[in-house]
Amino acid sequence: MSAERVRAGGWSAGNSSLVLWGIVFAGALLRLIALGHKSFWLDETASVRVARRAAPVFWHVLWHDEGNMALYYVLLKPWLHFGYAEGTVRLLSVIPGVLALPLMYLLGERLFGRRVGLLAATFLALNPCAIAVAQEARAYSFLVLAVVLSTYLFALLIEEPGSASALAYAATTALTCYFHYFGVLAPVAHAVSILALPAKRRPWKLLFLAWVTSALLASPILWLMHAQDVRHISWVQPPSLLEAYHLGVFLAANGGKAVGATLLALDLALVALFLGNLKASWRVAEDDLHRWRYTLVASSFCSPVLITLLISIVRPVFYHRYLIICLPAWILMTSLGAVQGSTGALRRWAFLSVCMLSLVCTFISYRRVTEDWRGVANYLIANAGVSDRVLYYQPDGQFAGESYRDWLPAGNTSRPPAIGIDISNSDWEREIAHAGRVWLVLYRARPNDAEARAIERELSAQREAGTQKNFRGIMVIEYKPR
Repeated sequence: MSAERVRAGGWSAGNSSLVLWGIVFAGALLRLIALGHKSFWLDETASVRVARRAAPVFWHVLWHDEGNMALYYVLLKPWLHFGYAEGTVRLLSVIPGVLALPLMYLLGERLFGRRVGLLAATFLALNPCAIAVAQEARAYSFLVLAVVLSTYLFALLIEEPGSASALAYAATTALTCYFHYFGVLAPVAHAVSILALPAKRRPWKLLFLAWVTSALLASPILWLMHAQDVRHISWVQPPSLLEAYHLGVFLAANGGKAVGATLLALDLALVALFLGNLKASWRVAEDDLHRWRYTLVASSFCSPVLITLLISIVRPVFYHRYLIICLPAWILMTSLGAVQGSTGALRRWAFLSVCMLSLVCTFISYRRVTEDWRGVANYLIANAGVSDRVLYYQPDGQFAGESYRDWLPAGNTSRPPAIGIDISNSDWEREIAHAGRVWLVLYRARPNDAEARAIERELSAQREAGTQKNFRGIMVIEYKPR
């Protein structure tokens, strides 16, 4: 057994259990605070819109358009019977966010001992990124849980080979792909780590059984990855240093500027300590598993990043949110760096700093609204009459705004017709000719957006500009008849 595992194993099972459940309780509380405070943003609105469809249409949409996150939509559909309130819908994502905490402990404990297991569970419980995705009506919280469980079962398969662990690993790996297309990169990262084992330690027959079974179970989603249109990610830009920074600050702090950048810098220092120990592990030839464990963690982070960078040569796919599959590895790297600091004082300082900065970033994120479509919908419900018209500058804006009205209690009261603006023709101008007031909803309109400014000038030439209301990410301008 490695020196790190000996040092990490000094905790008694009883003390570890008590501390672990305290960590789980704290993590659950952080994921429930302000759960329904913020409006759904565009992607969350899409989740609810997909799951609300009638069963035949729902399955048709999954097969032809929305295969990504398919299993999440399947789970969300019956969950919506509890209601459409933001907190109610997001509660589904809280469940895997909490379940991931004890599983992260088990993964860290199996690989590096109880101390690392408890530290990894603590860092995941407080991680602003993990908390944010657990408070979002998307599949990312499920994806993180599936990656942690899949990695744990892979470690079990390598260290205690057996057909049961092989089949359990295969099933979990397949489920990971159903939660997000990028889930397919998790088993690839696991496979890369096998290179760190000598040939005699590689259970090839069981690995082959696991890979074949996983491929068969995941074959429908693999087919959808091939067959469905990739327009959903056509907006992803080519890789850049800025996007690499976004990935780091996303995993460490879920964004932010001063505090988020500080937390990222601290995490990177801990990752540097991990990399030093990874390098040292390759010099200890007699401890094959010790070297493999470090390589598994490194591969779980590096392999998805490198693969997406290579694919981006042909089609850009390198985007920080999709690479949340790297979050468990990031947590393990920082945990190992914190445990393996040169002195006890340094280790305590690193632990407390990460915890405090994570909490600060988390409480900031509770108030960070991405898009306030709830505010827009309620504003239009309160002010726009049936004789008015609502103009949406972007099709995505019309989708989000009108979908939100569908499930708000007063959404259909005196509901004015909604019109999407096609700048290439003037049909929208004819449709508002005899309207009372016109409400222009500008979404993703930059200050120098020539098309948006042209629409405003056209409306101002015919009508009197009235109240202008700003919401997070959206602006609504009222135009009255002259």
